[in-house]
Amino acid sequence: MHLVPDSLRAAAADRLVQKLEENGWRLGTGFLGTPYLLAVLADTGHADVAYRLLLSTEYPSWGYLVTHGATTMWERWNGDKMRDPSMNSYNHYAYGAVADWIYRYAAGVDADAADAGFHTVRLHPNFDPKLGSLHFMYDSPYGAILSSWAVHGSAAMWDLNIPPNARGELALTGDQEKQFTLNGAPLSQNRQLHSVTGSGGETSYEIPSGTWHFTVAIHAGQ
Repeated sequence: MHLVPDSLRAAAADRLVQKLEENGWRLGTGFLGTPYLLAVLADTGHADVAYRLLLSTEYPSWGYLVTHGATTMWERWNGDKMRDPSMNSYNHYAYGAVADWIYRYAAGVDADAADAGFHTVRLHPNFDPKLGSLHFMYDSPYGAILSSWAVHGSAAMWDLNIPPNARGELALTGDQEKQFTLNGAPLSQNRQLHSVTGSGGETSYEIPSGTWHFTVAIHAGQ
């Protein structure tokens, strides 16, 4: 929630990861903490931990619900063990907030508060071999936004569609920028993409409407 000073943010994130490790990589959050958990992990460079939580089937986890017959999101992680029907909804939103992370972080399709309605599509996908592939489409007011990727060996193939009269914005750090190629060449060499370097050192690429095919190198340890 950006209450920690920027100078301590990385240390706070490392402490969060440490707490998760001490808890056997199991969730320890309730209604209030769960919607923020995976996002803050991805935002601080720990997307691999976010995926570890997302794909776990140990109690408590989203995977536990799936492997125990859930077709909707339960109010309690152990809803299958509760004999008392009170306070035990089997169609509850709170833990379902994970879908927001899948759309915004795994697929990487996000809105821009300064240019609402997906006129500008903020892009920050997180590729992971454990998930393997993802196909996401959103029917925006301007048309279909598509983000589809698959990991093959040490690279992810990312197909992106930006609808007419909209534009994509892909902000990358220096290290991230080196991982991306478009048509076999670095992004900086593509004349169709316009770039601006921000005050924080990130390079923001403007992606015009159309269909794009990126190749992204991924770390072997992911």
